[in-house]
Amino acid sequence: MRAGIVWCAGSFAYLAVEAVAAAAFRPRYSYIDNFVSDLGVPGLASPLAWLMNVGFFVNGVLFLAGAVALRKTGPFFSLAAMNALGNVLIAFFHSGSAVHAVGAVLAIVGGNAAILAGSSIIGGVHHKVSIGLGLFGLLSFALFVFDLKSGTLPRGVVERCSVYSITVWQLLTAATILTRRPTAWPCRARRA
Repeated sequence: MRAGIVWCAGSFAYLAVEAVAAAAFRPRYSYIDNFVSDLGVPGLASPLAWLMNVGFFVNGVLFLAGAVALRKTGPFFSLAAMNALGNVLIAFFHSGSAVHAVGAVLAIVGGNAAILAGSSIIGGVHHKVSIGLGLFGLLSFALFVFDLKSGTLPRGVVERCSVYSITVWQLLTAATILTRRPTAWPCRARRA
């Protein structure tokens, strides 16, 4: 149950912080054309960069905290830690730096791979949707990286597909955890 609360809080906080930072961006922030990280670059264009960077940090920490709350070890936990480290790096090293690029790869690949590794947390339809979201996120990220040089695709949309897959999974998993009886979870039965 704690994992559901943590993931729900982390996802909603991240989306709210992103919306507030985007609204303050000057002259205008485009969810279609701008990178998510543009919101975290300090300067006149992003007066609330500090808030966005707090959002990156908190989102990563809460993704990992949810994994800790489930008491899961192995690949899921390791990949959640990879996502958390990536988000922390993104928060402290801004767009354009090599460390930021490494952080983005860790956060996006780690988060989407964690979805795949954690697809069996609950089972049933959640399992299938998790696999779909994880694959969609990883394929979106591959497309995003491939298109960085040509710039023919709407880069903000393609990048967000690889980021929001993680956010959607957290919300879906949180809702499932918070609305199901704990005894119905496959991972509970295996531990007993």
